[in-house]
Amino acid sequence: KQWYQRRVAITTGEEPKLDQINFKSKDPETLYHLLFSKEEHILWRACDALYNYTLVGDPNKVELYGMGCVKAAIPHLSSVDAATRRSSVMLVNSLAQLDETKEEVREAEVVGALINLLKPEEGVMTHEHATKCLLTIAGEYQTKSVILESGGVELLVNLITDADPLVQQNTLETITLLAADCMCRISLNESNVISPLLEVLKSDYPAIQALALQVLYVVCQEECIRTSVKESNGLETLLKILSDEEMCDLHEGVIEVVGVCMLDTEQLDAMKDSGCLLTLANYITSTSPTGQLNALRAISTCSQKEENARILHDNEVETTIMSVLGGDNAAVLAQACLTVSIMAANPLCKETFTKVGVVQALMKLVGHEESKVQEMGGLSLANLSLNNKVVCLDIIHDENIGKLVEVLESDTSPRTLSYLSHIIFNIVKFEALREELVALNVVASLAACLTNPDPDVCISACKALAALVADHSAREELLKTNALGSLVSLLRQAGNKEVLRKAAWTVGICVANEEMAKELNKNGALRVLMDMSKEETSSNLAVVALEKLLQYDLAAKYWHLGTLSQCDVIKEGFYDTGAHKTGDDFKSIKFLLDKQVDNKRAVLYVSTQGSEPDPIDLKSESSTTGSTTNIKTGRGTAKGKKSHKSEDKKEDAAEVEAPKEVRDPCKPRLDSAFKEYIEEINATVLPLPTQLEQIKALAVLVSNQMGGPVHNLATFSSDLHIAQLKADLKSNVIPIGFVKRGIYYHRALLFKALGDRIGVPSSLVRGHYNRAWNEVTLMEAGPAKHYIVDLMEEPGRLLEVGSHLAGVYKKL
Repeated sequence: KQWYQRRVAITTGEEPKLDQINFKSKDPETLYHLLFSKEEHILWRACDALYNYTLVGDPNKVELYGMGCVKAAIPHLSSVDAATRRSSVMLVNSLAQLDETKEEVREAEVVGALINLLKPEEGVMTHEHATKCLLTIAGEYQTKSVILESGGVELLVNLITDADPLVQQNTLETITLLAADCMCRISLNESNVISPLLEVLKSDYPAIQALALQVLYVVCQEECIRTSVKESNGLETLLKILSDEEMCDLHEGVIEVVGVCMLDTEQLDAMKDSGCLLTLANYITSTSPTGQLNALRAISTCSQKEENARILHDNEVETTIMSVLGGDNAAVLAQACLTVSIMAANPLCKETFTKVGVVQALMKLVGHEESKVQEMGGLSLANLSLNNKVVCLDIIHDENIGKLVEVLESDTSPRTLSYLSHIIFNIVKFEALREELVALNVVASLAACLTNPDPDVCISACKALAALVADHSAREELLKTNALGSLVSLLRQAGNKEVLRKAAWTVGICVANEEMAKELNKNGALRVLMDMSKEETSSNLAVVALEKLLQYDLAAKYWHLGTLSQCDVIKEGFYDTGAHKTGDDFKSIKFLLDKQVDNKRAVLYVSTQGSEPDPIDLKSESSTTGSTTNIKTGRGTAKGKKSHKSEDKKEDAAEVEAPKEVRDPCKPRLDSAFKEYIEEINATVLPLPTQLEQIKALAVLVSNQMGGPVHNLATFSSDLHIAQLKADLKSNVIPIGFVKRGIYYHRALLFKALGDRIGVPSSLVRGHYNRAWNEVTLMEAGPAKHYIVDLMEEPGRLLEVGSHLAGVYKKL
């Protein structure tokens, strides 16, 4: 019989079936393999068993994840069998709590399957675990996008009023995460999220009510949802909860939502007409700190709109807030100060705050022991004093102004220092108050702020100091501190672009004063600004500051830029160190005088003042021209000509009678020759009737003093002459009048220095290979023309700029 049955099965194609087998297994790997079964009752039982295994702890979850249970269970989320879908989602949700599994669960196919499990026909357990699994990954942008595209928002909204509290909780928490995205909020509004949220406010579970309020607060940031709240009479529902003492645990959340809803002026008007605004204001003066905090938060939120601030002003909310500023609770005081700072943006509110004495109350809070109260008090005063002279007067004449300065010097929070510096900046804008402010030692306090590591503090301090230095007394105080050195340090070290901009701006204002410009140079400002000006990303403010700083040091300007304009007048103490080379620093004249004699280019010094030499009359003769240079005076005489004997005797007698003086090593030699040049041009060049004649006469004089016309540089030996001068003077610094055999750059400097003495304007331009020239501007019959003055080949000849001859003169 058995043989016959087998033959029938073979011929008919029917597969033999086993009888039902019941077995027990304690091996999770065996259960994992059952996940690939084609029988539904095996699948859901295997999923259930593995789910229970994960409840033991995370190590079991990690073990199952390592086997690949997540990938094996995910396909069953879309099973045709409800029990299999339920058990598989329970397993996937449990494993999804591991960080390692989130990447697999975030796949679009998985999210889509989870959303399908939110449909009404699914059971409570399926809804609970599907919403919990979505909550785990809903914070990711990719997940939000899939939920939006798959219609998941509407399904979630439907589950808000589910009978099961766990489903409600998971759903509300998921919606909270989704509502952080603008597009999700709009989709929530289209799905009519407000009605179910208002409905669950009646829940018997406080946690559900609190979550509903949290969702309302987040979604009401969108104007269209606030409109839906109004249309659903949601504000009335919220205010009923606010008036119910039995629901006091929800009042904090309700007030937050009300505050957001009050952003709409129409709703605020409705609250005012219904008396609800008065109810809210009463909470500010309540004995409950929590109630006060929530009410103040609501007021500060809604007062951000100008129309709302006006309505609050009409209801005298400023006076109500003033009554809180004398309290003891630090959190309430900080929130009250923040509310004042926000409402101060409205002129009417600002005026009322001033009248009711808020400024005096805030000044007391600046010295509060709680840093948060200090911070918010400073913010309020900064906003109140902005462009308001009355408030600035109240601050500076307040008895607590000394405390404000003390806090500015203390090691308090960076934000407090920033706000207090803003207050100083607001006061300094009014010129009449600057002197009083300086007398309070504010300058030293702001100087200390420049060393604070916080960028905002440095920015605020820079702004205040930049405004203060317009006052003479403030400049004197500033020079007593190390503020200028701190500013240079900010330029050198700050990585914040705004800090660099403000520091450069402040330096640019400081250099308008010569004393401060010199002090900045001592601290290395010139080098720092030069480096900044080379950077492609450098601020224009740094370039402007450098230009202003160079105006006080024409020697540095000529070294750096290689040109002096006709407006740059060479004065006593100018010196030419040669062209600026990459990596070099500009050297002071003291440094150059102390340096040992070397074979580098001589430093040319322009001055009628200097130190007397040792009483040894050194003379250097040039074999080429026969000129004789007196190292004591710099004067020269032609070879072969002898001084009158009587004059020689007088000079010798004077030298004998003169007391022996030690030469000042910090000053170059006295340049009597240059002084005589000045006397000569005043007598001979200055009286000439036209500028053209003056230029030509001055050019001839310069040429004659520098060795006369030169047609061939190869035969005109100036290097030996300069080397001899350096050796005789024992210095690399040579006064310009000592040079008797000069070439292009010697003559151009002398022409510029002498011309500036008698008002013959010319520019000084440095070229390559020791070339330099002067450019002058002449007004002829037509437009003004620019010329280069020939000081070498034909002294006095004018070469029009741009011409071939001018080009030849400038090049080797």
